Amino acid sequence: MFNNFDTIDELKRIVYMWLLPIITIALVINSFLNNESLFDTVINTTLIVWFLISLVLVYLNRAIRIGEYVTIFLVSAYHVFTLYDVVHNDLAITGGSLGDFIVWIPLIIMFFFLVLGTKKGLYYSIFIFMITLTIGVIYSGEMPPESIDSLTQFHAANIVYILVLFYAQNMFRAFTERDFFKKHAYIDSLTRIANRHQIDVWLEEKLEAAEDGRAFSIIFFDIDHFKKVNDDFGHKIGDCVLKELSAIVSGNLTDGDLFGRWGGEEFILITDSIDGQAYEKAEHFRKMVENHCFKGAGSLTASFGVTDYQNGDNIDSLLNRADEGLYVSKNGGRNKVSVN
Repeated sequence: MFNNFDTIDELKRIVYMWLLPIITIALVINSFLNNESLFDTVINTTLIVWFLISLVLVYLNRAIRIGEYVTIFLVSAYHVFTLYDVVHNDLAITGGSLGDFIVWIPLIIMFFFLVLGTKKGLYYSIFIFMITLTIGVIYSGEMPPESIDSLTQFHAANIVYILVLFYAQNMFRAFTERDFFKKHAYIDSLTRIANRHQIDVWLEEKLEAAEDGRAFSIIFFDIDHFKKVNDDFGHKIGDCVLKELSAIVSGNLTDGDLFGRWGGEEFILITDSIDGQAYEKAEHFRKMVENHCFKGAGSLTASFGVTDYQNGDNIDSLLNRADEGLYVSKNGGRNKVSVN
């Protein structure tokens, strides 16, 4: 239900689609089950009508931001005036407690933060809190101890909700930013495949696994005459070529294949295929590149160097052999696969 959203506005719209009918039904039930004053009737009816209008706006995806601000105004007015009505007509006269009035406070404060953001939501929540606190202080001398206790608990809960939501939003944002930067630290910004940093991690892991007998191979390749592509068609077309090549290879990987951009027009494929299978895999990709028509650049080719893991290898020795195989393919006329 809440998957695959590109923006926070899309997520909020779905949340509103679910919450608005529930809140509206709750208000309707409250209106029927309680003996309301004229004030309660007017404000409940206003909220019901507005929430129905808001539901239509959300469904049509129109003027949602304006609707949010109108809702904040109405909800704030409802919150303040309802508290005043309860304190003035009930607590200060007959005593008692706030009852179920406090139930909606977390949702109201959460809505402030959702619409206004963390900092503005904090300021606005404190502003509304100060108004309600002032009302309580003004009537505190007229209320019995039970009512004062109920009102004190109400304001204490308000502070707790505000602080929890404020720090929770900051904490979630910090974790989200950390995960975002951590994720993108391993991804090439242009091609959206693994970058050199991620490749180094993979190679370290593969070398450790190879010590337990799990061999692997490296396929090192680049686009032939890529400089000429940039010179003839421009760097924008060159970038498109790199992205197309990445998509071609990424879409034809098998289980155990790890693919990334080494730098520039150079790419690396780490595969569990060994011996002749690694060569066949490289030859398969060579033909795919040769037969592909790149947008804006036409037909291009790529050269490949292949090497298998050998006992005692480290990252440098592996990459050097793969690079030597690529060098052989380049000197042999390009558009070739060489095993070293």
